Amino acid sequence: MQIVFSQHALERMRERGISQELVKRAIRFPDKIEKSSVSPSRFLVKRLYFNEKLKKDHLLLIILETKRELTEVVTIIDTSKISKYF
Repeated sequence: MQIVFSQHALERMRERGISQELVKRAIRFPDKIEKSSVSPSRFLVKRLYFNEKLKKDHLLLIILETKRELTEVVTIIDTSKISKYF
């Protein structure tokens, strides 16, 4: 599976200090995956991780669009409000 990043996702990752490797690892080893009710090719991937900079647990939310052998990261959200989303 090839993973590519939209320009929007790259901008959000840069703003939040999230590496491509962390996002790829979250996609490969998710804690939870939810299907979109809007599009059958869109998914929400959830992955807990320890934010080294802030020294606390965070939740990474990744919106994906799948197309055959290609997975596009549409955007990411990084939050400390774990119980709200998980």
